[in-house]
Amino acid sequence: MKKIITILIIQFWVLNLYSQEDREKVFRDTRIVNGHSTEVLPKGMMKFIISHRFGAINSGVQQLWGLDNSTIRIGLDYAFTDNINVGFGRSSLQKHYDFYLKYRFLQQKKEGGSPVSLVYYTNAAVRTIQTPQTEDLSLVNNLTFVHQLLLARKFNEFISFQIMPTYVHRNYVLDLESNNDIYSLGTAGRIQVTKVLAFNLEYYFNLPDQLASQYQSSAGLGIELETKGHIFQLNFTNSLGMIAPLYIAETTGRIDKGDIHFGFNITRDFKIGARK
Repeated sequence: MKKIITILIIQFWVLNLYSQEDREKVFRDTRIVNGHSTEVLPKGMMKFIISHRFGAINSGVQQLWGLDNSTIRIGLDYAFTDNINVGFGRSSLQKHYDFYLKYRFLQQKKEGGSPVSLVYYTNAAVRTIQTPQTEDLSLVNNLTFVHQLLLARKFNEFISFQIMPTYVHRNYVLDLESNNDIYSLGTAGRIQVTKVLAFNLEYYFNLPDQLASQYQSSAGLGIELETKGHIFQLNFTNSLGMIAPLYIAETTGRIDKGDIHFGFNITRDFKIGARK
């Protein structure tokens, strides 16, 4: 009987190991440039992430091409299961606090199984900055909500692609022309150059007649470098905001005029609890 139990345990371990190895990692990190990828943390892992965006490069030598000014987001992500991540962050831009939930329905497999990865992402954020426009607003008025479906596929060792239909709702809009509800279609790609170097591309197309004329579609280029335990993402984007309500609905940078912000994401993953 003991031999049978031992054999069953060994078989279960081998099958589980094969199942883990069979999973396809479509992107290397949970972020692409501004937005999320279909990747999630494994159960019990915590991610500490620092994101910076400097001023516009076209601000000239007086502002050191934007490096004199910066905004920052500091966040923590945690995985309750292999398919459920939650996160919390604080952004200096408009003093936002944001919370997110990420649930993976499908994960691409190397052989058989699902040919794509599918993730649902939702975010709630509250603006806490005090200005003449916002000081009389209630907490409810300052809330925004985001819902996304992230659908991605890794085609080979070098190319990954993702589409992101997105809905943004703002309880209160500060300008008179923009809608409370914004519909956007995001696309993203990843090109693996070497074992540790990759390029990320990201673009959000907002449907016409939803935003005031000063707002632009968000676009970004990322250079991703991986070292043991760390992923560095050097980004160039026309978006100053680093949470979905800001980079989708409030991007003002015009790429054709050089309104590009250099920035970076730095992450560090930690195992919470005992290691197996």
